[in-house]
Amino acid sequence: MDKDYLIKKWLKGELTEAEQKAFEQLPDYELNVKIVEAAKQFKAPEFSQDAVYHNLKARLKSQKTPVYQLNTYRFLYRIAAVLIIALSGYFFIQSQNIEVKSQAGQQLVVNLPDHSEVVLNAASSIRYNKILWHLKRGLSLNGEAFFKVQKGSQFDVKTLQGVVSVVGTQFDVKSRPNLFEVKCFEGIVRVQSQGQTRLLTRGKAVKLANQALIAFTVDQPQPEWLQGQSRFNSTPLSEVLDELSRQYNIKIMTQNVDTQQLYTGGFTHDNLTQALKAVTEPFGLQFRINQSQKTVSISGQ
Repeated sequence: MDKDYLIKKWLKGELTEAEQKAFEQLPDYELNVKIVEAAKQFKAPEFSQDAVYHNLKARLKSQKTPVYQLNTYRFLYRIAAVLIIALSGYFFIQSQNIEVKSQAGQQLVVNLPDHSEVVLNAASSIRYNKILWHLKRGLSLNGEAFFKVQKGSQFDVKTLQGVVSVVGTQFDVKSRPNLFEVKCFEGIVRVQSQGQTRLLTRGKAVKLANQALIAFTVDQPQPEWLQGQSRFNSTPLSEVLDELSRQYNIKIMTQNVDTQQLYTGGFTHDNLTQALKAVTEPFGLQFRINQSQKTVSISGQ
């Protein structure tokens, strides 16, 4: 009988008695039997999708979910704690901001945490942080002030028009809406404004005009306003009248006056009438003082 025919029927279990005897007479009969017996040992495990699904669901419910939620809450608590600490620190630092203002007609001396001294001119203010001061010396200025800075780390004066930086020196900074001037009376001062940088030594000064830093010199040992005088060099009359208004705490009104014409001269801070004469006479202007209302009217021809 054909060998392949017998093996196929044997595997199907369809051999007749005569075919079985013929199959057993084949030379590789025993080898075929061993192969089939070995194959029977490889039995695929029974698999139930429902059973596996319910088993997995039970395990996730009893083990995985609680652990995940606990870790999530701990993580959120830590984030909240960090935010609370950060915000508390921020508000504490902000609470240490110090602002000092001088009134119109007033000069005010301010002692800083490092014993540097600031003298505020009339209607001026400075702002600094008491806590951060020892990390970085610096303050913001609005108005005019004279500084006596103790030696140490860099000292920055920030204004709307620029930054003035020193280590230890004496200098004056004027930062008004339309006027920016820096005068060095001792040491070295660095001025940064409008993308420009200037180094000033004793007796040197700069002012901002047409977005450029213009150099000029000073021959006084200190700002003249500390001695009760204000002086100007080729300064628009509008700025001169603003300063007169601040020093005497009055309101000045003008009529038929070109306030852009330049003024060179000065006035004292102790006599309003003499101060007005010093400013108006060079231009042939008239003035009238209303003491009750603290106003001054200045008119042209």
